[in-house]
Amino acid sequence: MWFLGAGASRTSGMPTATDILWDLKRRYYCIQENQKLNDHDVDKRDVKARIQSYLDGKGFPAAFSSEEYSFYFDLIFGNDRSAQQTYIFDQLAPDKITLSIGQRVLAAFLASEQSKVIFTTNFDDVVETAFSKVALEALTAFHLDGSYAALDALNSDRFPLYAKLHGDFRYKNIKNIAADLRRNDEEIQKCFLAASTRFGMIVSGYSGRDANVMKMFHAAIEQNNAFPQGLLWTTTQRAEVSQNVINLLDDARKNGILAHVVDAGTFDVLLLKLWRLTPEKDPTVEQRVQSGKSQSVHIDLKPPGNKYPILRTNALPITSWPTNCGKILTELPVTFTDIIEKRKVSKNVLLTFTGDILFWGEAKDAENAFSPEKPIKTEEYKFEDAIRVIGNSGIIKSFFEEALATSLCQNRPLLLRRNHRTWNAVVDHRSVNDPIFKSLKAAVGYQGKAGTISGAVSGSGKAHWSECVSMRLEEKNGALWLLLRPDIWISPRIERENSIAFLRQKKLYRRNIPSFELLNAWIEILLGSGAIGSAGEVEVSYLPNAGYTPRFRITTRTAFSAQG
Repeated sequence: MWFLGAGASRTSGMPTATDILWDLKRRYYCIQENQKLNDHDVDKRDVKARIQSYLDGKGFPAAFSSEEYSFYFDLIFGNDRSAQQTYIFDQLAPDKITLSIGQRVLAAFLASEQSKVIFTTNFDDVVETAFSKVALEALTAFHLDGSYAALDALNSDRFPLYAKLHGDFRYKNIKNIAADLRRNDEEIQKCFLAASTRFGMIVSGYSGRDANVMKMFHAAIEQNNAFPQGLLWTTTQRAEVSQNVINLLDDARKNGILAHVVDAGTFDVLLLKLWRLTPEKDPTVEQRVQSGKSQSVHIDLKPPGNKYPILRTNALPITSWPTNCGKILTELPVTFTDIIEKRKVSKNVLLTFTGDILFWGEAKDAENAFSPEKPIKTEEYKFEDAIRVIGNSGIIKSFFEEALATSLCQNRPLLLRRNHRTWNAVVDHRSVNDPIFKSLKAAVGYQGKAGTISGAVSGSGKAHWSECVSMRLEEKNGALWLLLRPDIWISPRIERENSIAFLRQKKLYRRNIPSFELLNAWIEILLGSGAIGSAGEVEVSYLPNAGYTPRFRITTRTAFSAQG
């Protein structure tokens, strides 16, 4: 069975409690200050800060305190439950629901009784809507006004069973607002406790910060034979799991329950993985689940043009790429978090995790990195269609992109740096006199005089700058491209926001011809002198003598565009 929080509905267009809270704060601020509601976007940090500062000045509950939710509902609506109800109905209206893949998969599991029971703290109709689309049947939700029947349905094996712990928003006895939060519905709790002795549970999209719900979980784990198939609490980031959840799972393990935090990604990612692993799926149900699945189409491109203007792009064609890498099998399980930590300390090996541990480099170096997990063996892993995989998988794309960037910078006086998932080749300030930078100095120079390519940021005693180029791997129209974008690197990175004026002045005249020459210079630095415009190919690789070496062949002439 499943326990769903607001995170499971957010990708379907439903707001979380935090979203609703900020909307209430915004409404109060605009009413009091006679402001237009649409002029205050609470997704912007400065708008949030301004509103919160105003509310703090009023002596209202501190941000993130447990009193906020009830306080602002009472502040806006008072005892007018009808207005309160209308507001929530509008926020969670069914016509705002856009079914995500996760919700459709869950509906398919319910329809086939692979999942029998769902409990949720959500008010919305997302699960019911998904079930009606996938199973072509109605799903009855047990809420507060019908809670007495939930336990009877469980005892009679009338599945699927869907129960809302805090009640359905369409009913007057709404329970997650104001003083009603003091206790959950007793009948729904009885059903939850009874179900917890029959089924395991997966928790998704729920923070565990509701004291009443967590009290119910604690009562469940104290029963005999509680969660016989385990209690698995899924998360996108282990660091964000609350102490309440950690304490619950610790107590559950003491009672002999299989209880763990599972790094499973988002609700949609988790459900899609489970669906892919499900054998013998009903084709008609599969079609309803994958209703948004892409289909191949053919759109004829215009023939190459021969008229001005001719536009030079910053994209270099990649003509060949790796078709295999190494794969390591370990005795003990490995998570993506483990991979992240090992990437920080492992040398001469590039790592990623797709469910399999993949690497480039020497097998012995990969095995050494995973010595605590007891490596069993390494073997070859083949990419059957690398272009398609790169286009469909962000993880594999990042794996190839890191290999490409590392190959381009290897054995050159460059520092490989990453910022916001983008790799950058940065001029090493210790090597500014290397002849390889001659064309770069000319490109940033003035009236034939060589320019500087590294130095201290004027007006700052902390920041240092160097010329750099970002390197991205892109898949377009069934081909791979290397995108180069000249830029300036600020070190340390935290000083970049304080160097905006410096950067603006530094890049003020980098248009047209200077931009053209900068791109030429970086192609020459990365791919060799004499490469510009030759339309020849250069091979780059990381650790060329290693057992699993990523090799790329890159055309040195950029793509152009001309009018027909």
